Amino acid sequence: LAILLALPVSSLGARTADRPSVLSGIEIPPLNFTPPPVDSRDLTQYATLYRLQDDTLPVVHLRIIIEGGEDLEAVEEAGNLSAMAALLQSGGAGKLSPQDMASKLALLGASISTSVSDQTWEIELSAMRDDFLDAFSLLELMLSEPTFNESSLGTIKNQMISSIRSRLDSPDTIGFLKLSEIMYPGTRKGHSLSEEDVKQISVETVRNTYKNRLQQARYHIALDGNFQGLGVEKRLVELLRKLPVPARPLTLLPDNAFQMPGGAAAKDNPYRGKIVHVTGDFAQSLLIVASPSVAHNDPEFYTLQLGNHILGGGSFTSRLMQEIRVKRGLAYYAYSYNRSQAASGYLAAVSATRSERAAETLNLMLQLLESMKSQVSESDLEQARTAILNSLVFLYDNPSDILADQIRFRIDEMPENYLNQFPDRLKEVKATGIKETFSRYLKRDDLFIVVVGPPSLAKDLRNIAPVITMDAAGKNSN
Repeated sequence: LAILLALPVSSLGARTADRPSVLSGIEIPPLNFTPPPVDSRDLTQYATLYRLQDDTLPVVHLRIIIEGGEDLEAVEEAGNLSAMAALLQSGGAGKLSPQDMASKLALLGASISTSVSDQTWEIELSAMRDDFLDAFSLLELMLSEPTFNESSLGTIKNQMISSIRSRLDSPDTIGFLKLSEIMYPGTRKGHSLSEEDVKQISVETVRNTYKNRLQQARYHIALDGNFQGLGVEKRLVELLRKLPVPARPLTLLPDNAFQMPGGAAAKDNPYRGKIVHVTGDFAQSLLIVASPSVAHNDPEFYTLQLGNHILGGGSFTSRLMQEIRVKRGLAYYAYSYNRSQAASGYLAAVSATRSERAAETLNLMLQLLESMKSQVSESDLEQARTAILNSLVFLYDNPSDILADQIRFRIDEMPENYLNQFPDRLKEVKATGIKETFSRYLKRDDLFIVVVGPPSLAKDLRNIAPVITMDAAGKNSN
């Protein structure tokens, strides 16, 4: 689309050529950091244990992470996995009522929680060392003999409906849900949970979901804290024996995502290269510009990480923040992120601004994205590389976080010694590589743009790109 960039890139280029890089003058000394070793071993052919001993406190922390999150749900079964996880946590087990289970956990000072993400679902147990095995017995009962009762499910469904209704009040929530819808049409990833979906959930569908998920389970079990001498590994093996043996365990997440630019799905996507304008009575406007990028284990992941840091991932040192907020005062915030997972990825630039400045801010965001294709210096690159490498030490000061990342790396099929390789792989990236990669993956005609703001924005937005207008509930207004 020739009109996608309403302002010429040359005007931005002239400004950036006449001044130092936004990253210049900031000296960040490099840190030497070696990730702590993680002990991993296979408990069965479908379950791996990751351990990290930490004697700082008399606490033990266990997380059972199971591959296959919401992205693996069929659209017609949307919401069942979340309901199942919530019901596991709040329901009873065996002969214990929900109240009995809660009372026993409270007496032990322990907690059991569940959660669901797009790639995984998990169960988490935390307890004092002296009480951990008793708390583990409750977890074992919860997983092997769950009682999915109608009363508890009704409460959970009401909470889900309340959450669905409240999301219409937040431009940020609306914007990111809409981005998923337009980038991943026809998949669970692109389907926003509705009240109708929740109404279809029943005890029977939850039971079937639990049964099917266990029959496909690929377990990653993280154990950290003061667990030495408790025999936790033996108890885990006993627990796995009580659960169904997976008939076809998941070892790699299916590619349930949007295809790369050039694929059939991308060519057929009606939202590519257009602005989706979500209208409503909002105090501010949210702007998102995104494009499909690469999976986590793609060689160009490192290049995109560095480029993203220069663009908007580096907080106040980044181009988006400097040009949009610091210099012009156009936005409350401006940043970018590169989200790469097992099967696919995307890069997005985000900003929130006063509605009367939304079109101006969007134009500048598009210019700054375009500048990454031709205006990246070795100085920009070195500052970004040093900042990213220095940040690693802060990411790994918590044993639970270390294990969670190790599991994510395994799911994403990263190299066995990924963290140790990471600095060298970053050092291999050249400024020319960033420009080439951004040119390849952020083509103007492949961009997905979401603007959440009042109807009055429509005229100015049409001067930037074709506009598809819809309300927050998703009804097309064109």
